[in-house]
Amino acid sequence: MTPVRVRAVDGDAATERPDQLVTEEPLEIRVAAPGQPAEPLAVTMRTPGHDFDLAAGYLVTEGIASPAAVARVSYCLTGVGEQRYNVVTVTLRHPVALPARRFTVSASCGVCGAATLDAALREVPPVGAGPVVPRSVLVRLPERLRDDQALFDATGGLHAAGLFGPDGARRVVREDVGRHNAVDKVVGHLVQQGGFPANDAVLAVSGRVSYEIVQKAAVAGIPILCAVSAPSSLAVDSARRTGQTLVGFLRGERFNVYTGAERVAVER
Repeated sequence: MTPVRVRAVDGDAATERPDQLVTEEPLEIRVAAPGQPAEPLAVTMRTPGHDFDLAAGYLVTEGIASPAAVARVSYCLTGVGEQRYNVVTVTLRHPVALPARRFTVSASCGVCGAATLDAALREVPPVGAGPVVPRSVLVRLPERLRDDQALFDATGGLHAAGLFGPDGARRVVREDVGRHNAVDKVVGHLVQQGGFPANDAVLAVSGRVSYEIVQKAAVAGIPILCAVSAPSSLAVDSARRTGQTLVGFLRGERFNVYTGAERVAVER
């Protein structure tokens, strides 16, 4: 968090008071391998924290490397001050062909680094059968996700992604100023902790669902994706192609199932 002072206006009254902002800083992701010195791959705007998860997740969900190829993630500590922690290197077990074009990704865009439409809409293998999850579990997920959003409580300016078991048990929750970054942090956690693929899990996200969120979840083998807001048309098309269950407008006791309704059990 970044402390600031604001002038808060309420009607015809104004007061000076301290406030907290969500921190947004660039993270440069580099890739190294045996016989392949560290090379810059991408710069993404993110909220500092769980940077190693973010870097590993980014490489995997963007198709740069497989989970098994990720050997180590570390900070590049040759910079000055805070910059020392704004560059990370992902060391792979074998060399990979890096894209000729290096990427710059904003906090609001998960596909800004794609050089072509084909690259953005790349094919992802279908997910597995996955579990059948009761309606009563799904409707509790937004609250459980919200319970772990400590930075959102302080700033009101962060997205969250959380991975849950079919019984609603929390596995990991990550926050970030970017929706896609939060998902990459979850996937990167799975990569580093040996939980990849998550073919028995449910991913819940705090905002809307665009197709790159569906795509990243599919790469991780996640069969069920839930959101408190709306999906885009391309998100629904992507979920249908990958065989995922996509749930939107998950609020209170209500939600819409756009694809894969067979994995949602509506109790009578």
